[in-house]
Amino acid sequence: MEKQTNVRIVTLKDLGTVFIHHLWIIILSATLCMAIAFMYNAVTFVPKYESTATLYILRQNEKSNKTDTPADFSLALNVVNDCTYLLKSHAVLDDVIDELSLNTTYESLAGNVSTSNPENTRILEVTVKSDSPKDSKEIVDSLCKIGTKKIMSAMGFNQVNLYEEGTLETDPCNKTGMLTYLILGVIVASLVYAAFFLAFLLDDRIRSEEDIEHYLGLSILGDIPNAYEISKNRYGYYSAYKSKENDTANSRKR
Repeated sequence: MEKQTNVRIVTLKDLGTVFIHHLWIIILSATLCMAIAFMYNAVTFVPKYESTATLYILRQNEKSNKTDTPADFSLALNVVNDCTYLLKSHAVLDDVIDELSLNTTYESLAGNVSTSNPENTRILEVTVKSDSPKDSKEIVDSLCKIGTKKIMSAMGFNQVNLYEEGTLETDPCNKTGMLTYLILGVIVASLVYAAFFLAFLLDDRIRSEEDIEHYLGLSILGDIPNAYEISKNRYGYYSAYKSKENDTANSRKR
């Protein structure tokens, strides 16, 4: 006799059945979470605007008739890292705060300043975030102008040029797009479906003839067709009999 195993075999039909049976709950859960996230973001949203200026890193004692060498290029890349550190130093940011009379602290301003260096370039992009587009542009322009002077003074030679002043962006940089809400909905729907499917796997009730043969190792000799309908008919016949009896009694009273 072949030994039966209690391991449930999951088929594609099972996956589809669980999904279809709970489709509306999955959709409702995802939609509800998206709506809650949208409403929460609408209530608590504080717009932030950013402005980006561009600094160009020159090599030491650069001349118009001299071409770049690997040593010059390597030096410029190292200077990019030095400039990044100096731009966020107290010596620079404290002067920016004083010049613009900003109502902020050094730590708060430093947290809103970021830099990036495009790969294999001598360009340093300086970005500042604030509560208004105008303030962002003013701060980044002041930061770059003061920063270049401090860098020249610290390094002893002219190696940083302000290539492009700060941009004026009117759209918030921290705005949540619809794609984010859609991704949230997909994640929630996946989690809800996973919960229902896990419940399906943990449910060890016998549902079909195949389950009886698989889990109990018994052969099905036969079944009683429409057993539920027979039960309904029995009660249905009783109800019909009582209804006919009541109709007869009412006719006699008339």
